[in-house]
Amino acid sequence: MKRARDSRGEKDRISSLSVHLIHLIMSFLTAQEAVRTCILSKRWKNLWTTLPFLDFDLSKFEYEGEFYDSEPEFGEPEPQINKCMRFRDFVSTTLLLRQASELHTFRLSCREMSSSPMYNIFVRSCILYAVKHSPQVLNINFSIDCPLSLGIFTCGSLVDVSLYCRTSVHKIKAIKLPCLRRLYLKETYINQDFIDKLFSGSPVLEFLHLENCGTEFSTLNSQSLKYLEIQCYCWVDTTDKRMELINTPNLLSFCYSICPYAMGHNMHLQMQNLTSASINSYLPYNFRSNILIGVSNVQNLNLSGEEIKALLENELSNCPEFSNLKDLSVDGLCLICHSNLLAYFLNHCPNLEELSLHHRDCFSPEKVHGNVELLKITPFKGKRLEKVEVKFVGAGKHFPRVMRYLQDITEESGAQINVTSLYDSYRGIDILE
Repeated sequence: MKRARDSRGEKDRISSLSVHLIHLIMSFLTAQEAVRTCILSKRWKNLWTTLPFLDFDLSKFEYEGEFYDSEPEFGEPEPQINKCMRFRDFVSTTLLLRQASELHTFRLSCREMSSSPMYNIFVRSCILYAVKHSPQVLNINFSIDCPLSLGIFTCGSLVDVSLYCRTSVHKIKAIKLPCLRRLYLKETYINQDFIDKLFSGSPVLEFLHLENCGTEFSTLNSQSLKYLEIQCYCWVDTTDKRMELINTPNLLSFCYSICPYAMGHNMHLQMQNLTSASINSYLPYNFRSNILIGVSNVQNLNLSGEEIKALLENELSNCPEFSNLKDLSVDGLCLICHSNLLAYFLNHCPNLEELSLHHRDCFSPEKVHGNVELLKITPFKGKRLEKVEVKFVGAGKHFPRVMRYLQDITEESGAQINVTSLYDSYRGIDILE
């Protein structure tokens, strides 16, 4: 009897391990692919109903009759509309038949759906279902008009949230996310009230990513934040709601895309423990923001964008000493026209060890490149520079001048110079031919 009980217990443990292993494998599948596994074995017939991972993706959804050999007959739904309706029915049925109460990950991607009352109700019901089952990971991607005040920001189990939806969070009354560590928002309109509630109600939030969001807040204060990425673009001048202060003393990494309509004059960055920063400048502006002062204690710095020249011109008059900087990457400057500008900045980086430059020719090289006086610069004083990596894009005839410039800035350090030839698709030539 004892042996029989031990044998049954061993079988139960093996069976339990098998189920967990299958669940792990199925977590990499979409919900539709997971449901299809029921035909592989009788034991797997209802296994999909207990999955703690649900991934519904309209772009990957397949059904018979998706492609038409001829034009749809009168009164027949268009192919895309038909696909959306089938997807809605599949998701609704799956959630209805699902037996498990535990839900670890819920992902819904239906950006192709049109904004109609039918689909609005569908998306709302999916979000409500997910929140009711206390997931840890929530990923919602849709383009229809659906409010986010559906319990998402009061779901205490959430650890990782990604919301890609063109909507506003202005009307959210409360935020209580005690376990939230990562938040990704895209195309969402954010105001000061939301920012204040977010950090007061999310005490362990470490990663915040804002992409293509409408920002209408002036201050951001967080003691827990370690990684901050802001890629926001405001096309309307909101002078009274520009970002003036980012106070994140424990921040380690900061990525920021400069928008002159969202960035305040003399913006203050209080990031005492910052080690890595990436600043992208794609829009022109003509005021000093003090952004370089705010990241002056980093060890790794990346400067890029079509308007990186404007950034340096506006900020270098009050340029700080980058005494901790070891690794610098600059993408967007012409190393001939802007050589003095770059050299001036490099002379504020005395301990630089690695330098990466992406040379881009100006659009009027005949006019600007002819000024040889621009090459007469103060040699770079950094004696610790060990390596210079250069990616060269532009007309090949200017390559020797760029090399002379690189030799000038490495005169004292004797750093190794490595050049990578990039094919310029715009001009249709290889620059080192």
